[in-house]
Amino acid sequence: MSDLTSIPTKFLDMLPIPIAVLALEDSTLNHPIVYVNSSFDSAIGWNLEDIPDKEHWWKKAYPDPNYQKTVENLWELYIESAGVSDKSFAMMTVNVMTKYHGVKRFKIHTELKSALIDGYYIVAFKEVDV
Repeated sequence: MSDLTSIPTKFLDMLPIPIAVLALEDSTLNHPIVYVNSSFDSAIGWNLEDIPDKEHWWKKAYPDPNYQKTVENLWELYIESAGVSDKSFAMMTVNVMTKYHGVKRFKIHTELKSALIDGYYIVAFKEVDV
């Protein structure tokens, strides 16, 4: 994995959409969330103390266990089908519980291959109208 200082935070902070950066770790599927940009903070509100890893993210973003399981199953299906078709991104639209603004609907785009920052992958959120 690359040094964390390789994350272009100034660039990510200027983006008008929420971005989270996760570290790729072969030893676990519960990848650490190492960075969220200022748009993430404004739109979603969870900080790194709230969501230090994917497991915490799932619990905060999808607090209803039934919806969480549905999203998890769909996500696995999208990841699997994207891998078969050799895509570099997966996308799905879901409802996300934010820290301060209640539930918002987002298209969530995830890098499947660490293309932008070696050793990390980026998750981007685009808010959509309900």
